[in-house]
Amino acid sequence: MAARLIEARTRPGDRMKTQRELLLVFCLAALSFLSLAAPCLADKRVALVIGNGAYKNTPALINPPNDAADVAEALKAIGFEVTLKIDVEKRQMDQAIAQFARDGKGADAVLFYYAGHGMQYAGKNYLMPVDAELEDEVSLRYEMVGFDDVKSTMQFSPGIKIMVLDACRDNPLAERFVRSISVSTRDVPMSRGLARPEKAQGMIIVYATQVDDVAQDGIGRNSPFSAAFLKEIREPGLEVGSMFRRVGADVYAATKGRQSPELSISMVPEYYLNQSETDQTIWARIRTGADVSTLREFLGRYPASFYAPDARALMDLLEREAREKADHEAATADVAKRESEAARLQEEQAKSEREASEASAHERELTAKLAAAEDERRKLERELTERAADQAAAEARNKSELEKLQKDQEEREASLRAQIDKDQAAASQLEKERLLREALERERRTQADEDQARAERERTANEEKARELQSETDRAEALKAQIAKLEQQAADAKSVADVELRKADEAKKAAEVAKTASASAPAAPAGELAAAQRPLVSPIEAELRRIGCYDGGEKDWDAPEVRLGLAEYARYAKLSATPSTPDGALLDSLKGRSDRVCPLECGAGEVARNGRCVAAGCPAGEALARDGHCYPRQAPRVTAAREAPATIRSTVLREERAPAAARKPKPAPREADQARVRPASGGRCFSFNGAQYCE
Repeated sequence: MAARLIEARTRPGDRMKTQRELLLVFCLAALSFLSLAAPCLADKRVALVIGNGAYKNTPALINPPNDAADVAEALKAIGFEVTLKIDVEKRQMDQAIAQFARDGKGADAVLFYYAGHGMQYAGKNYLMPVDAELEDEVSLRYEMVGFDDVKSTMQFSPGIKIMVLDACRDNPLAERFVRSISVSTRDVPMSRGLARPEKAQGMIIVYATQVDDVAQDGIGRNSPFSAAFLKEIREPGLEVGSMFRRVGADVYAATKGRQSPELSISMVPEYYLNQSETDQTIWARIRTGADVSTLREFLGRYPASFYAPDARALMDLLEREAREKADHEAATADVAKRESEAARLQEEQAKSEREASEASAHERELTAKLAAAEDERRKLERELTERAADQAAAEARNKSELEKLQKDQEEREASLRAQIDKDQAAASQLEKERLLREALERERRTQADEDQARAERERTANEEKARELQSETDRAEALKAQIAKLEQQAADAKSVADVELRKADEAKKAAEVAKTASASAPAAPAGELAAAQRPLVSPIEAELRRIGCYDGGEKDWDAPEVRLGLAEYARYAKLSATPSTPDGALLDSLKGRSDRVCPLECGAGEVARNGRCVAAGCPAGEALARDGHCYPRQAPRVTAAREAPATIRSTVLREERAPAAARKPKPAPREADQARVRPASGGRCFSFNGAQYCE
C-alpha cells in the first residue's frame, strides 16, 4: 500500500487526495501506538540502590558510592522510582529496606542493587553497613543485614524481582572475624565472597562474580561489573536475561577472564528493563505517516540504522513534493494577483466615468446658480438706492433734534454747577463734624485700654493667689498620704504582733498538752518526730522564699526567721492558724500558690518593681524626699519644730471628723511671727495646724 501511495504522489491530479490518505494513516498509527504504549506507561517499577564505601572499622572503598549514584540515575532514566542511600548505618539500612518492602506492594517490578562489602558465614550471605563491628557469631545478626531478609521483603511484590549484588569485594574485617572464630572453635572454614543463593520463584539474582570468589573494585569511577551494567542497561529492547549475559561477557573481557558474574534466573518470563523504543519499532510506527521533520529526527537519532536509506528516500520524496506544491501555490497566487489587478483597473475606469458625469451635472447646476445670483444682485442695488434716500432724510431730522438737545444740556449744566457749590459747602461742615467725632472716639478708646490693663493686672494677681492656695492644698494632700502610709505600717505591725501573740498562745497550749501527754504516757524516743519530718523542712523553706514570705537560708524548723515566715504566710494566705509542724499538706499548699503571696516591703527611697526593691525615681520637676515620696521642687521644707507623725495624724483626724461649726478658726499669724520665720533665701512660708513652715 505504501508503494501505491508513493506512486500516486507523483500524479499532480491526486496529490490532495494522497495527502488526506497519508494524514488518515498517520492518525491511525498514532492511535494504535498510544493504545499499545498505555500498559507500559502504567507499569509501577520500584528500586532501592545502596552504596557503602566509608566503613569505620575497615579501609574505605572508593567505587561503591559512585556505582550506586550512577545506577540510580540510569534506573530513573528508564522509568524506575528509585530510592538512593549512600554510606548508611545498620539502622538506616533496615529502615530503607522496610520502606522498600512497602513501596514494592503491587509493583510490576522491584530491583535491589547493593555495592559494598559483603560476606558469607555458615552458608548464609550478609551485607555490611558502614558501622558494623564483628566480635562473635551473635554480632552477625545485629550488626549485619541478612541477604535472606532482603530477599524476603521483595516477596511482597507480585511482579518481577531482581537482586544485583556488587558485594564480593575482598573484606579484611570479615576475614579477621572468620579467622578469630576458626581459632576458637576449629570448625569454621575460611570462605571468600558470597555463597550460592537459594532458588526463589520469580526472581533474578546477579552476583558481580562467581560464588566463593572475590570481585575487583576497579581503578576508574566504577567497578568492572557496575560499568558493564550501566553500559547494557542503556540499550533499549534487551530482554533481562540477555542483558545480564551481555554484562557477564563485558566483565569477563574487561578483567581478562579473572572475573565472571554469577546469574540465577528462576521461572521468570521475558522482561525488558529498558523499555524504550528501538529503531525498528519507531520505523514501523512512522513509515506510513511521517513528515519531513519526523524523518529528519529519526535519521539524527539512528544514522546507521538498517532503515536509514528508506527514511532518506522517503524524506527526499516528501521534500520534492513540498517544493512542487509550493511552486504550484506560488503560480496560482500569481494568476490570482493578476486577475485582481485587472479587476481593480476596470473598477477605477468605471469610477472615472462616473466622476466625469457628475462633474458635467455639477457644472450645469453652477451656471443656473450664477444666473440666479445676478438677479439677486440687481434687486439688492435697487434696495440700496432707496435706503440711501431714506437715510439722508433721517440725518436732517437728527440734526434738528441734536441742536435742541445741546441747548437743553447747557441749561442743565448751569443748574448742576449751582447745586454742586451748595453741596460743597454742606460737605465742609460734615468734615468738621467727622473730625470732632474721631477725636472723641480716640479719647474713649484710650480710657477703655487703661481700664482693660487695670482689669488684667487684677486678674493676674488673683490667679497668683489661686496658685498659692492650690500649692498649699497639694502640700496638705501629701501630708495626708504620708499619714495614711504610717497608719498602714502601724496596722501591719499590729497584725504581726497579733500573729506572734497567737503563736505564743499556741506554743504555750501545745507545751501544756505535751506536758500532760508525757505525764500520762510512756516517753517516746527523743527526736523521732523531728527525724521523720526533717526532709520536708528544706522544700518548705524554698517554697516560702518563692512566694516572698521568707528570705533567709536553710535553717532549723524552730528558727525565729522560719517561724516569722510561716506567720507571714498564715496572715496573707488567711489561714486560721500558723502551721506548727512540717508535713506534706503544708508543702502541697505552698506549691499550689502560683503567684507571690507576701507583699514586697521596701525601705525609704525604694520602690517595688518587677518583684524587686529598686531605688525610687521621680518625674521631671519633682524631687525625692527623705520619706521616700516625690514632691514638686518648690515643695516646702520644714524648718520649724516638727510634730511627731502620731501627733500630726491625730490632729488632722480630729479636724476632719469635727463638725464644721465646732472647728476653731485658725488665727492669722502675727506679722512679727512671720518676720521671725521668713527664710533668708527668699523662699515662701505657710501655716499648718498653728505651726509655721518655710521652704
